[in-house]
Amino acid sequence: MKSYQTLKNQLKKHFITIIIIACPFFLQAQHVIVTKAGERLNGELQKIEDNTVTFFHKGSLVTFQLGQIKSIDFEGAVGGGSSISQSGEKGIFFLMPGRKITKQPKVDNLTMEKGIVVVAITINKYGDVVKADPGVEGTTTTSQYLLTKAKQAAESAKFDGGTTMPLEQKGTITITF
Repeated sequence: MKSYQTLKNQLKKHFITIIIIACPFFLQAQHVIVTKAGERLNGELQKIEDNTVTFFHKGSLVTFQLGQIKSIDFEGAVGGGSSISQSGEKGIFFLMPGRKITKQPKVDNLTMEKGIVVVAITINKYGDVVKADPGVEGTTTTSQYLLTKAKQAAESAKFDGGTTMPLEQKGTITITF
């Protein structure tokens, strides 16, 4: 018969093994997609690519067109508190962790050109856009006109701010022309 100490050590090893195996399931990021139809889906965001969002929901992958989504909440994610939200304007999405947009970007497109422009932005603690770099990953056009208009629109946006906010914060604004 095994001694009490041997049995205790074996149980401890099994318990640690179970924790190591189960931990990844409990530590997965939890996201919430809210569709424009008002449906809320809990799961894990897999990728956003070519205007398509791939989302893991109830054991299977679900895809959405970006235009079908009102917001993606990252509250449960590691480093959470960020969101991808559609602004009040059609075709404008922003990703700025922990911030809300207070002044919508002003978008002018006086041509028939179409495309998506992703603008990397840096804002200060007061919510002002201090740097805008159009044409980063996810952009579908090389049109200088659309890149310029997207940069101007991003620079016209304003986010909430305050003395407790970081001195600088980086994010993106995605504009569909």
